[in-house]
Amino acid sequence: MKRQIMSWQTIESKHILKTSFIGVREDLRTAPGFGQHSFYILEFPDWVNVVPVTKDQQLVLVRQFRHGLAAFNLEIPGGIVDPGESPQKTVVRELVEETGYVPETVELLSKVSVNPAIQDNWCHLFLATGCQLTQEQQLDGTEDIAVELVPLAQLPQLLAQGEIHHSLNCLALSLAWSKLIQ
Repeated sequence: MKRQIMSWQTIESKHILKTSFIGVREDLRTAPGFGQHSFYILEFPDWVNVVPVTKDQQLVLVRQFRHGLAAFNLEIPGGIVDPGESPQKTVVRELVEETGYVPETVELLSKVSVNPAIQDNWCHLFLATGCQLTQEQQLDGTEDIAVELVPLAQLPQLLAQGEIHHSLNCLALSLAWSKLIQ
């Protein structure tokens, strides 16, 4: 027998913090049989991640310091979708800015919710093929990114050994791998 679940109704919503990058919102909600409870929502803009592959089957990866873990991470390029910008435009812009590589083709792999329990944003995962180095990096004020080329064939090993451990990166790389080895 399928259990009927209740929809929560918002009674009140207020911002605890609001910046151009993040908002923290408290929603007071109620549902039959549950009473009233506060839920905290992290508001972020959508972002993109891209798996860039060169013509000679090299992954274009980036290594950068990540403040959440206070460590250097090996990742795929990505970034925030600017207001009014499409994810398709963002992915090319971010790839060029972070790496200097320009793709021949860009394909959407998936659109995934980042953490729907507490976040309101989406991550758009792309595969970019035929990437060629055409210019210097154009890094933002707080970015310090090293570009690393890795043979595509080494991807399963990088994932299995935890060299790449960002969950959304792992998903994008797994989806791209499935598409590329067909």
